Amino acid sequence: MRLREKDKCILRLLIQNGRLPFAEIGRKCDVSRQVAFERVKRFLEEGLAEGFTIRLNEEKFGLSFRAYILIIAKPSESLRKELINFLQKSRNVRRIQLLFGRYDFFLELLFRNKDEMTDFIREMHAFEAVERTETFIVYQTLKEKPEDPFLALLDADAHTDINADTNTGAHADAHADAKDTNRQKSGKGEEQ
Repeated sequence: MRLREKDKCILRLLIQNGRLPFAEIGRKCDVSRQVAFERVKRFLEEGLAEGFTIRLNEEKFGLSFRAYILIIAKPSESLRKELINFLQKSRNVRRIQLLFGRYDFFLELLFRNKDEMTDFIREMHAFEAVERTETFIVYQTLKEKPEDPFLALLDADAHTDINADTNTGAHADAHADAKDTNRQKSGKGEEQ
């Protein structure tokens, strides 16, 4: 999907505050409220955006104990399926990733305290698939901004010409953006 400058503007605003009203998004990106709504709807339909959610404060909910676990698992598919089923159902597991390399699984977990984590690890080690684990406990988070790589990508794309086709695309984008502005001023319909 090719992102136009106004698409990038809308995405930047939503990344920074997913609760912004469409009228405000339209005003800040120089499109109508309806165009902003349609673009966001398209982002969702095409899978570019996966929904809107609230980010809760872990510590305020008593989940101040964060850990990461690397797992080396036995190669048996049936044993791994049992382990994966357990991990997917566990409410302490925030993320499960399969890895290439020395380790097979990477887990991100949240707990209320060390005892809760210890109980989880004991339960996990009861699965025959678990050969060895390495646990890392976070004592301080210096940065947690999952949106930063996306903002950097949107900003970099806005200022970088990658090849000659980009200049042609930029001209087409400028034409389409001008069309949006004219529609907004004339009050005629929305862009599809």
